[in-house]
Amino acid sequence: MAVYFFTELDGVPQEQPQIKIGFSNNITRRQATLQTANPREIALMGHIQSNGRQDDRAIERDLHLLFVDRRGRGEWFRIYPEDVIAALHRYSSTAYLAVGDCAFEIIGYDRDGVPEFASPWPWGDFETSEFCPSCGWACGWTYSENVGCEYCIECGANEIDYEDGASYEGR
Repeated sequence: MAVYFFTELDGVPQEQPQIKIGFSNNITRRQATLQTANPREIALMGHIQSNGRQDDRAIERDLHLLFVDRRGRGEWFRIYPEDVIAALHRYSSTAYLAVGDCAFEIIGYDRDGVPEFASPWPWGDFETSEFCPSCGWACGWTYSENVGCEYCIECGANEIDYEDGASYEGR
């Protein structure tokens, strides 16, 4: 079970996209259903895992109330990507961003030689302390002396492999 954030990609101003907040026991199937009835491409922005339908309804209700002043039609809201990030952080231990395909692509180096990476989220940038760029977990990376680097407790991605350009596809 999960509460999801979907948005339309085509022909919609991306500064403040329309975002659907709902819940489903199968996000992929729900996205396909929404896509069938919509000429614009639907994309998953993130989701919050729950313990069941009752939790889904409570989380969805909380989020709908939070954004009630920006409600569009039905469960569609005119909110910003930053609002989605804030909502995911409210449920950080069970929330995930939908990360893209180029999560570990090096796009340059800063003046100290530290690699800079392409954002794995098409709607904005974030730090690895906010969200894991591999699995999207909203608790992000933390430093561990045992591991000797920053890493994700959820999926095991870490800055050493990240800097070496290791692929995390399929995680």
